[in-house]
Amino acid sequence: MNASDSNSNNKNDKDGIGNPEDNKDNTKNKKHDVQKSKPIDPVFKRIAWHLICSTRGGVNRAKILHVLMENPSNANQISTQLKLDYKTITNHLEVLKKNKLIITENEDSYGATYFSSPIMEKNYFVLDEIMGKIGKK
Repeated sequence: MNASDSNSNNKNDKDGIGNPEDNKDNTKNKKHDVQKSKPIDPVFKRIAWHLICSTRGGVNRAKILHVLMENPSNANQISTQLKLDYKTITNHLEVLKKNKLIITENEDSYGATYFSSPIMEKNYFVLDEIMGKIGKK
């Protein structure tokens, strides 16, 4: 082995470059690792699975949650955006509010604005995971 071979080997070791194939898995799985690092509230996950997958209208509830995560809205705005009946929207909003996935400050007034709840915002990735698994993303 000559001095130039020794330097090239040491350079790889010194710089920590190593085998480029070793780094492929790390970059490919970064997104997956981020998902794993977020703490999942098991109660929230059970409620979300029940409301989205185990009941009629679950997909519409998921759509409502997506709308509210993007922009707080009232029932009429949600109805218009999702092209669903107003009465259907108000029914789903009541179910979501009862299960603490959404909140409103002016509950009794006509045109009350709904927001995603803090627990919904913290665990939003669970909703995406559920929708991905049932093929409705």
